[in-house]
Amino acid sequence: MPSRAIAATIGGALSAALVLAAAPPATAAVETPALPIVRPAADIRLPAALPSEQLLPEVADNPADASINRGVMPYDEIAPFVNDLIESSDRVSAQVVGKSAQGRDIYLVTVTKPETAAEVAQQAKWRDAIKYSPAAAAADDELAEGYKVPIWYNGNIHGNEWEGTDITLNYIEELATSADPEVEALLSGHRLYFTVTNNPDGRALGQRATATGYDANRDFITGATAEAAIVRDLAGVIQPTYFIDLHGYTGVLQVEPCGPPHGENYEYDLFVPHAYSTALAIEEAVVAANIPGNTYYDRTKTGNARYTTTNTGQINIPYRDQRSGWDDWPPIFAPQYVAYQGAITNTVELPLGRVTSTTQNKANAAVNIAVGEIVVETVADYVAEHHDTLLANQIEIFSRGIAGEPIAPIPADVSAEDLPAGTPTEWTEIWDETDVFPTEIPRAYVIPMGEGQRSDSDAERLVEQLLVHDIQVQRTTAPLKVGGTTYAKGSFVVDMHQPLRGLANVLLADGSDISKRTPAMYDISAWSLSLLWGADVVPVGDTTDPALKLKAQPITTVAQNGSAKGGRYQALRPTGVSEYQAVIELLAEGVALSQLADGTIVVGPGKNDAVQRAADTFGVVFESHNGAGLRDATTVALSLPTVGYVGSEYRDVLAKLGYRDTVELTATGIASSGVPAQVDVILGNVSFDPRTYTPAQIAAGNSGLAEFVARGGDLVGSGSAGATMATSSGIAAVVATTAPGGSNGIVNVTTPASGVLGDYAQDTAFVYPATWYSGTGLTVEQSYDATDPFVSGHWADQTGRSQMDAAGKPAAISAVKGTSKLFLFGTTPSFRTHPVGAFSDIARALLWTADAGTPVTPPNGKGL
Repeated sequence: MPSRAIAATIGGALSAALVLAAAPPATAAVETPALPIVRPAADIRLPAALPSEQLLPEVADNPADASINRGVMPYDEIAPFVNDLIESSDRVSAQVVGKSAQGRDIYLVTVTKPETAAEVAQQAKWRDAIKYSPAAAAADDELAEGYKVPIWYNGNIHGNEWEGTDITLNYIEELATSADPEVEALLSGHRLYFTVTNNPDGRALGQRATATGYDANRDFITGATAEAAIVRDLAGVIQPTYFIDLHGYTGVLQVEPCGPPHGENYEYDLFVPHAYSTALAIEEAVVAANIPGNTYYDRTKTGNARYTTTNTGQINIPYRDQRSGWDDWPPIFAPQYVAYQGAITNTVELPLGRVTSTTQNKANAAVNIAVGEIVVETVADYVAEHHDTLLANQIEIFSRGIAGEPIAPIPADVSAEDLPAGTPTEWTEIWDETDVFPTEIPRAYVIPMGEGQRSDSDAERLVEQLLVHDIQVQRTTAPLKVGGTTYAKGSFVVDMHQPLRGLANVLLADGSDISKRTPAMYDISAWSLSLLWGADVVPVGDTTDPALKLKAQPITTVAQNGSAKGGRYQALRPTGVSEYQAVIELLAEGVALSQLADGTIVVGPGKNDAVQRAADTFGVVFESHNGAGLRDATTVALSLPTVGYVGSEYRDVLAKLGYRDTVELTATGIASSGVPAQVDVILGNVSFDPRTYTPAQIAAGNSGLAEFVARGGDLVGSGSAGATMATSSGIAAVVATTAPGGSNGIVNVTTPASGVLGDYAQDTAFVYPATWYSGTGLTVEQSYDATDPFVSGHWADQTGRSQMDAAGKPAAISAVKGTSKLFLFGTTPSFRTHPVGAFSDIARALLWTADAGTPVTPPNGKGL
């Protein structure tokens, strides 16, 4: 892991400021194409003095940049623009903080009054004190007087929502050149940070997603994209007190906070007063500016009629105007994620969207930029006016976390008189029982190792994911006994008395079933690492309990603990994703592997070097084995199929598993040319929507699938589209029933031990939406729990498609026709590459479809 400056707390007190050294490379590691399961934290270091005077690298002109048709600044002009300001002003610094998927630099621009190296060091010391010693920070008069409260503007996370970049660049120029005493005062008391284009590939390509096909503003828990991970990592480096994310386009200026459901783990009494008060200040300023061509919000209308060029005196503020289902529940969005750093945050949606006419596009962009400039200036003015209160709020959020105070819900009937002096009160007029989402926080989460843990390797990957989010984790140096259960030495403990306890809990808690709390949700409604990353995690106690009695050390990395015992035969228990990475690597090297009926995978004689390399590379454990069972009829010789995949999620799951020579497939390609001859199995859903494809294309596509199956090809798919693919190909007639379209969350499942997924099965899965199957000749490989199918999320109650309608129904099925095999997941195992535990199930399904490989020779030397 790259180095990263953090401070670790023990028992709620600041213990040390640690600089993490890069983990040493694994000994004798093999070259592998497998991508890391966890995207490491970036080593981002702010300048040692301000301004830094370092110039940004400049790139060649790109006349194809899609920004040009919008009338905004193309990517290649951003660095020269910033460099000119660096050279002409002593207020501007800039640095490259990472690279996009296509290798474009992502910039961080810092604007403030000059600081010597000593002053920069003092600011860093105060910043760490705020987070790790908040009680001392609250009493430090020098900190209160001298700390530069950070404001952070993030632009262009959605590539074709361009204007956030131009707004921030214009504002940077104003801050760099203005002689206005108010600007000078702002820069004396604050640092302003700008990630001017968070998604430069999307900006240049003219697409919302990153170049890898993901929405980066849905990725703040998983880190599937470099673009989101950079903001994730900057959040801890900047530790903003206020954060603004600039988006578009919603027909009218829209400024959060949101209506319910509200995330359960925020200190909402500190968040919503200022988030709403800022939105009102923005509304007042934009309405007063009366910018020609701008739109306003008419609450008396519905649909697009709500957006009018008549100045109604209102913009759209979801907390006030959309009282159900908007962004506030999941922590996957940038503002909702950054709020866990003690920040007040707003998503800002600019009004005027993309149109066909280039002239109108440019006119729309000009209006959006004019509106956005008012937004960013108003936010800065608000922070400057409420500097002391906002800083005190941030300190209080961290203080509550370290003290382990319960998160007290705001009463439904809260009134202005209930609030501390100086707290904005406008929000109390709206708050009611629909806003109240209480939660409980345990004293700690224990992640066992050894006995009581389904997968040690999945547990280690989960802990790595916690660490890149700056969650404090300890590892026990002696057995830990809690509530009558003893956890082995080497188990992990997440003490919930820590600064980021809200983030820790939102990552690890099961979540809640909010199906009856709100009619619909904007995006996902459950995301638990504890339930979806393959490891067993145990919440213990209550946050008000005394500290656990344990012997443990804070950790900053997870050591690779792979080992190979040696011997004529060696065996691997494939409990987790790391084990399947090792299996795929060995098979790709030509090492014979046989899998016994109990799931154990055996390696034969003469392969000790290859086994040792795999153990070192993937951190997995090979035990000595006597070769028993290799002659059994149930033993399977494994091989790797050539996989043709459909979609970016399956592409990346395969890459993380380490598959080589995969083939990208599209429905259009199959309709025109069939399935390429080298493909053994299709992973993903090949579907021909009649709204997109002509009848002739649909017939050709289905014929291509049928020909593929006729030659022995296999299918691994999911959902109702997978059922359609199976039926169209002729491999099996499968009928799918799905939950309502927006329903999603975490489900309880049961898995027969004798089935494809039976080895080291997990008892939860993710659905979006849930699908269950029926048909003849199908084998049930997994079912939704018969009595309690739904854990957390939102599943609308519709007759025939409700939670209990799915209870006991097949959640995964298989079928065999001749030499062709079908496997369908009714769950959503690849969703945004988040349900990491399900990667093992995908690997199992693919290995099951493969033809028999070279068997391991049994101990008597005879072939099987």
